[in-house]
Amino acid sequence: MMGGRGSSSGMSGGSGISSFKGARVRIESDINGLNKALVNKTLNGVRDTLNEFGIPLNTLNGVGVTDSKKAMASVNGFGDLSLSRTEYSSKNSEFKKANHVADSTAYGIGTHEAGHLVSDYAMHKNNKGLSVLEKANMRKSGKWDRQVLKTAKKMNGGSLSAVSKYGSSSKGKAAHEMVAEGVSEYMRKGKNASATSRAIVKALKSYL
Repeated sequence: MMGGRGSSSGMSGGSGISSFKGARVRIESDINGLNKALVNKTLNGVRDTLNEFGIPLNTLNGVGVTDSKKAMASVNGFGDLSLSRTEYSSKNSEFKKANHVADSTAYGIGTHEAGHLVSDYAMHKNNKGLSVLEKANMRKSGKWDRQVLKTAKKMNGGSLSAVSKYGSSSKGKAAHEMVAEGVSEYMRKGKNASATSRAIVKALKSYL
């Protein structure tokens, strides 16, 4: 599949909820109380991204709801996706445009969170000798994502630039978001994405 397929509409390949149910991913009942159109677009983004990288859909462990207002969505180290009850209860069919991220649509939120899933999958695959705690620390500290960005930098002729305001730093824990933003932009624009985003995707694929 070409990067960016489905664009920001999130309408490619049918229902995201059905796709993950078919892959035996746990879908919490709380999801039923949310705006189904928004949920499906986000899950389509997750699905399309995992397919782009050739990663099984059940890499996503589960989908649930959070009352936290810190983020619209988040993925933890166990592969659980949490959607904000407040944001996903909106009556609108799409989220308001935000300029600080690569793709602020519901689909784009899915591709961003899937970027974290892809990076975590690659980390586990390339660090099998580490303990669970060591892998958790590697994820939390941003050490693995900094390694991905270091590889991407080499592939991009020795330089990387900000993907978005949210994904602008390769230092510390911020590297986590720069990797996810690179994936999100690539999934939206494909070959027309920035050189940095294309390099991030290429680097991630080199670890798979």
